[in-house]
Amino acid sequence: MSRHEPGDALLAWLYAQQGVDAVRVAVERRIEAAAGCSLLEHEALYRIHMNGRLLMSELSELLAVSPSGVTRLVERLVRRGWVAREQPPDNRRVVHAVLTDAGRQVLAATSAPAYRDAVAEEFAAALSDRDVAELKRIGRKLLEAHGKWDAKRFATD
Repeated sequence: MSRHEPGDALLAWLYAQQGVDAVRVAVERRIEAAAGCSLLEHEALYRIHMNGRLLMSELSELLAVSPSGVTRLVERLVRRGWVAREQPPDNRRVVHAVLTDAGRQVLAATSAPAYRDAVAEEFAAALSDRDVAELKRIGRKLLEAHGKWDAKRFATD
């Protein structure tokens, strides 16, 4: 039996889901305007940067994108010259995504600063320090409950 009234839990879920969606749209708009890439492309560059290189399956998991979706995403980044694919000569079935110098440059000079500014202005500005601390606690609790907590996923360098 639930500890919460069904209507309360549903409203909390809807507020959280739609609030995150609204912020994501605003952040996406700002990333596209400032860096000329999508939020997902920025997230891929960031994840690859933080890990040095990633197997396509690891990138798929970190971004919560299907394997075919991450293949298409990486192909776009390769065409832009921001990512390269590397395969070990002894195992051609393994494919790593690695940042190129151009990818590191776009991340450092445009997409990462635009992302940080957008999160600060579109998300954090509407919240108190206590709100942010509570959201961190609640978010981690939900991730842990669903087996998705992994410190590597949340590196903020």
